[in-house]
Amino acid sequence: MKQTLLNLLFLFSCSLGAIAQITVTNSTFPEVGDTLLTAVDNIPSNIVITPAGPDQSWSYVNLEAPFNRSSVLQPAEQGPGAYAFPSADYYTEYTEGVVAYYKVSNNKVEIIGLYGEDPIGLGLQTASNIEPALPVRRAPMNFLDVNQVEYDVSVPIDADDLPTAILENFPITPDSLRVRANVSRLDVVDAWGTLTIPGGIYDVLREKRTEYREVRLDAKIGIFDWYDVTDIALEFLPLENLGQDTSISYHFISNETIEPIAIVEMNNDETIVERVEFKANTVTSSLQTLSDLKPGVYAFPNPAIVSVRFEFTDLPSGKYKLKILNILGIEVWSHDYRITGNHTEKVDISALRKGTYLYSLSDEKGKIITTRRLVVVRP
Repeated sequence: MKQTLLNLLFLFSCSLGAIAQITVTNSTFPEVGDTLLTAVDNIPSNIVITPAGPDQSWSYVNLEAPFNRSSVLQPAEQGPGAYAFPSADYYTEYTEGVVAYYKVSNNKVEIIGLYGEDPIGLGLQTASNIEPALPVRRAPMNFLDVNQVEYDVSVPIDADDLPTAILENFPITPDSLRVRANVSRLDVVDAWGTLTIPGGIYDVLREKRTEYREVRLDAKIGIFDWYDVTDIALEFLPLENLGQDTSISYHFISNETIEPIAIVEMNNDETIVERVEFKANTVTSSLQTLSDLKPGVYAFPNPAIVSVRFEFTDLPSGKYKLKILNILGIEVWSHDYRITGNHTEKVDISALRKGTYLYSLSDEKGKIITTRRLVVVRP
């Protein structure tokens, strides 16, 4: 915390001569009926996160994505699990298999709960209330704003709802389980300037979000109180997300659009940019929308020159083989992958001659899921 205060003092001294910084207002808060158009680069390159400070310029023009992602903000009462969130205004997809419920006021857009696949991979549909609500947008938003929020998520699960395989492998027989998460997030608006992405240049504020999470699993047996069984669960069950974790992301927010211009997700020590979600502009409007695609694999760019990205979409968890075949049906490249849901792989095709090829995806039983054309060109 001392280091954070020192950094803020430094930022304040830097800002004394700044006169062109913007203020982000609530005029771009999303509303029911709005459609958010974004794209995701899962293998971003040339993304530089500069030190904190005013009057900066960021160029993220090399961002690439094969699909637009369209998220419609629908009335809360129409959503799955709406019964659990009566005060929500709208809902939309949050992550794969999960929707989020939002409440909007004059100065905040907040997530009040989640509905969908349970947070630790038990294979259940659950409703999770977030208390207090989690802000995702604030207004007015200015350079050097600092906000800290701490919230809890508690998900009770009746033992009768658990898959039999879970209970068979668990050394105790609980009456019920409870997933308990505590999250602390520090938001600092540490920079302002102009951000260039494919198709647009925007005046933005940059907010750094550092989130510390601890997810535990409790069990209740008979008349006894809740007992923390996280360590036991990690030893005996293939559960996800239990334990401690830290995430760091940079949100570039503008007064010009309801979508964040870019959200840059880093690894824990901020040495690698892992993913960038960005506003989809007209230059990518001809691409397919992710929600319209069938499970399979798609190549991008296509035609390709030196490398190609293969985007695996909505695949059941399992092993898959991806092949590239020439026009005679002879295999010229192949690789095995273990995939769940959506995944991206970048493949070097510099050894292939220019021409037309086929790429084919099959499951572990050898069943072909999809076959499509890939064109290789040379400058």
